[in-house]
Amino acid sequence: MKFRIREEKPKIAIDVDGTLADTMGALLQMLKDEEGVHHDINEIDDWDNGVVRVFGSYEKFCTKFEKIWRDGREKIQPHVTREKLEELSRYYEIFIVSNRSNGEHEEFIADWLKKKFGLEFKVILVKEMIDKMKIGEFTIIIDDAPILVEAAENFKDKTLILVKRPWNKRVSEEKKSENIFYAETTEEAINLAISLATTKKTKSLVRV
Repeated sequence: MKFRIREEKPKIAIDVDGTLADTMGALLQMLKDEEGVHHDINEIDDWDNGVVRVFGSYEKFCTKFEKIWRDGREKIQPHVTREKLEELSRYYEIFIVSNRSNGEHEEFIADWLKKKFGLEFKVILVKEMIDKMKIGEFTIIIDDAPILVEAAENFKDKTLILVKRPWNKRVSEEKKSENIFYAETTEEAINLAISLATTKKTKSLVRV
């Protein structure tokens, strides 16, 4: 009798807002529809000041963020295709990890994933952005949060792939590290993760 050894896939964490989901695009459209105010996404050229400049206050931004995920998440468009996520799932066990203070958002995100992609993934919510780096099981994190770039320098066992957005442009141009990669789009980030997986697998098969 022959036994086949099943190789365990490495685990990858993918962020939602700004990475999988064009939440900011939907929020800017909401602002235009409700208040007649038009803003370009490139105006948010850094997170804290840019959000306040466009939405008027961080509190107002949070209110609209809550509203669109609760009542209008069908308007949030994906940054990547179902086929690309399916391709990634051949190499990694995928987890969706998002920074949310409201536990109900786990249900909102799961519903959005199912309706936009027809796929189901385990959703993990963290209260602090830095917690994404602290979860030990993930080897790769795909995200757009600039704060994670500095954090990644202290977690050398993790690989961060930062998807470039207007609000992380400055840090992506400044920070260089062996475990930090930059991608122009979410699709490019996924392609890079697949490339890293196949490279590591090839190396593990080579006997020195």
